[in-house]
Amino acid sequence: IAVEIGSSQSARLWDCDWILISPGIKPSSPVYLETKKRGIPVYSEIEVASRYCASPNILAVTGSAGKTTVTTLLSRVFARAGRRVITCGNIGAPWIGEVDGIGPDDFVVMELSSFQLYHCDRFKPKVGILLNISPNHLDWHCDMADYVAAKLNLFRRQGAGDYAVLRGEDEKRFFPEFRFCAKKIYLDQNEASSGAGAVTVNPNERVVGCVSGLFGIGPDISREVFSEFTGIEHRLEKAETIEGVTFVNDSKCTTPLSLAWGLEKYPDKKIVLIAGGRAKSKDFQGLKSLLEKKVKHAVLIGEARAYLREAWDGACPLGEAGDLSEAVRQAFRAASAGDAVLFSPACASFDMFKNYEDRGRIFKETVRLLGTEIGVR
Repeated sequence: IAVEIGSSQSARLWDCDWILISPGIKPSSPVYLETKKRGIPVYSEIEVASRYCASPNILAVTGSAGKTTVTTLLSRVFARAGRRVITCGNIGAPWIGEVDGIGPDDFVVMELSSFQLYHCDRFKPKVGILLNISPNHLDWHCDMADYVAAKLNLFRRQGAGDYAVLRGEDEKRFFPEFRFCAKKIYLDQNEASSGAGAVTVNPNERVVGCVSGLFGIGPDISREVFSEFTGIEHRLEKAETIEGVTFVNDSKCTTPLSLAWGLEKYPDKKIVLIAGGRAKSKDFQGLKSLLEKKVKHAVLIGEARAYLREAWDGACPLGEAGDLSEAVRQAFRAASAGDAVLFSPACASFDMFKNYEDRGRIFKETVRLLGTEIGVR
């Protein structure tokens, strides 16, 4: 196989039967537009891997927020139940790199982004799970309709023997006319309280229990896994406690919806928030009332800080920092014992960091350094 690196306009590129495209290449990019103009089929790694996978047991998770946590929990529940599980996709290892080792009875549990779904054609999961939809990746997609259409590629090729797990509220709002062939299961049909004293079910537990139940896995196993689950790195991860102030690494938070989820986990006016980065949408104004209730001070960083200041003006005192180290120190000065410094950017990381993992690790290192300095004093 001829290999060429460092060029995207080579004549050899136009002499292909089809192209497997990186999700980092936007549909608006010149090389993509030229490829489509020439009529060359373009597929994602997910689409290609699906054509060579021996197992029909594909559980695919997408959504604007919560994908990584649900994918992790599903994998652990199925493994605890004795199934052989391959976890892949946006969560870590590419599916195409695992295909040769996947047997017909194995379960493939994968996290999928809209980028990966955008170029899918025949991909057909046994269970497609759309957790939620909110404005996201509008720096990549041309508009919200384009983003929703990519998510719906999860369901387009499903048949009568498959399952589409989604929220009825999202269907009604974003795709009321979409035609499903799979059996639909609504995640929000039991969300309303049934009366005084009703028990609130964790939404992650609801979806994991629902999907595992389709394969005969009882609720006891799900409960065991949830009771042992301490979270995933960079998602509401406790980093350090310094002089009574808890620092929380939520670098995985790249959307306003994810930030709202994190803010709800803490008591009112006990949060000093660090947010900002490269905005993937402009849907921040809707968070203003939640900030008024939950946040005592916010420190803004990155490319989006001017926009966030405008969107959140009046919600709480707002500061700005030129880098993450300065932001951590500002936040610590604004906090009191019993407060949480929540690093929940609600934006992508690429203006200042390699990725959200790099951003989260640097946050934790910065907090550890601060702790050392405080200890010296």
